[in-house]
Amino acid sequence: MPKVYGVDLRKAVLRSLDEGQSKSAVHRLFHVSRSTIDHWLALREQTGSVSPRAMHCGATSSLQGSVFEEFVQRHAHATLGEMAQAWHQETGVSLTAMSFSRALRRLGWTRKKRVGVTRSATKRRARSL
Repeated sequence: MPKVYGVDLRKAVLRSLDEGQSKSAVHRLFHVSRSTIDHWLALREQTGSVSPRAMHCGATSSLQGSVFEEFVQRHAHATLGEMAQAWHQETGVSLTAMSFSRALRRLGWTRKKRVGVTRSATKRRARSL
């Protein structure tokens, strides 16, 4: 995940540029990469502000709640890859198998493919009683 610089630093960097300093000098002075400076200039031009854009959870936020739990119940026999394909067919949203693995872990499910009761399965059964 990229480093988020504070608004004060962003404004100071752009103020220095506006005062006539070169990008190279500002880069050395503030220890900010030139590509970051270019990004902040473009951001200020597009939005009029240098505030960082809000980070979003992305499509994986849809892997929460009762809709996802019902989906998992229906596809409990499937592998993670098969679940990802089925999710794409049902919702139109493409996700990776790793996204499903993390979401299943949050629900307390395990994807072990061995016969027998696993510790996680026992916990899940105990919670539902």
